[in-house]
Amino acid sequence: MIKMFCTFGFIALFYIHFLCFIGISLFFLTPFSLCVYFSVFLLILPTCTISFSSSVLLVDSQFAGLSSFFFSLNRKIQEMGLPSYLNSYLLYLLFCLLYVTTINSTKPLKEEAVLFGGNFPALYVIGDSLVDPGNNNYLLTLVRANFKPYGSNFEGGKATGRFSDGKTIADYIAIYYGLPLAPAYMGLSKREKNNLSTGINYASASCGIFADTGKQFGRCLSMSVQIDLLNKTIEKNLKKKFKTQSELSSHLGESLFMTAIGVNDYAFTYKKNATDANEFASKLLNEFLIQLERLYNLGARNFFVNNIKPLGCYPNIIAKTEPRGSCDESLNLAIDIFNGQLRESLSHMHHTLSNTSFLYSDYFNFMLGLRGPSSNQGSSNLLNTTSPCCPKVYNGGSTTSCLPFAKACKEPDMFIFFDPRHPTQIANFMYAISCFQERQVCHVVKD
Repeated sequence: MIKMFCTFGFIALFYIHFLCFIGISLFFLTPFSLCVYFSVFLLILPTCTISFSSSVLLVDSQFAGLSSFFFSLNRKIQEMGLPSYLNSYLLYLLFCLLYVTTINSTKPLKEEAVLFGGNFPALYVIGDSLVDPGNNNYLLTLVRANFKPYGSNFEGGKATGRFSDGKTIADYIAIYYGLPLAPAYMGLSKREKNNLSTGINYASASCGIFADTGKQFGRCLSMSVQIDLLNKTIEKNLKKKFKTQSELSSHLGESLFMTAIGVNDYAFTYKKNATDANEFASKLLNEFLIQLERLYNLGARNFFVNNIKPLGCYPNIIAKTEPRGSCDESLNLAIDIFNGQLRESLSHMHHTLSNTSFLYSDYFNFMLGLRGPSSNQGSSNLLNTTSPCCPKVYNGGSTTSCLPFAKACKEPDMFIFFDPRHPTQIANFMYAISCFQERQVCHVVKD
């Protein structure tokens, strides 16, 4: 009944919208049209709910373009100098549309080939806090997220150890390819490890590509250690699951191996050593490629590689910049040097390592795009792109982080960042749409 009411409500809304805009450009808004538009919308807003069901990630590609449409629409509204609270109404409108279009949807209106082939039997994840599902819960470290308000939008509202209010990008990748969410390696029993063949997540918050990165906060699993654990999984568990070497090789060769790591090396090592940006990027990339080749030697053939995020535009950085709120462009430039070299290196590896496939995820520019048209000015997007949801009041100090039972915002879906260093579930969901549906972020490496 709710979905039906939302559907008919939006039919009426868009019919009135059409009448208001007839003869006028879609991107030219009049005060009258806005008045009618929002009046009708507010009548149906209370009946609409936001749902992020793991079974309905994807929407039709024509609908996915609506996100770009509404962002453009909002920019025009801001140019008119209208009250800022109208932004929230527009965002809820977009989410209600997502609800109506995706809930209980069984088939997209337009069939498209699965990006990167699909049919992966398992997803194995190597990474940091961006994709850590709770491995740090079992390590002696200060860097954990197994407490509220983390997980408020996750299944059952449980704080699993994910550094977000809900799902991570690794979760949405698993959903897209029809796989269960990859569980945290450290939380699995011996029996579970022996029976599991759909993938495992080894990601560990605060760690990085270099072995010593993040160790000042306690124990964490560096990229090398994570791959050691994957090797242990193969030797101790998968060899019991697959009776022949041929079956095991087939499983590993057909599985997807995701990496999302490296930002902590810039956060904790680059600034401290004040090294040349090109020199640092080359050293970091060399270590990353050594570890990537280790994965290949273990049997991995399909690689989903995320580049490093624009750390210079994250709340923990921009709270200390001058002018306040502006991005640290020198830090972003240093990271971009690494990302450019990474993209070239994957192309080279694709040609030199037999039977390999690489999907390059441009997470750097995706996050810059969410911030707005310019990295050094306030965003004109619908979401809050400069402040974290938790803590609700943030001044950039070390004591104003998202601590246990800290006071968080009431609507994390209105924020890009859940805490000063990590994205919200809605930002991760938008990444999934941009990667898999609009295909603007993720690209198969061919040359």
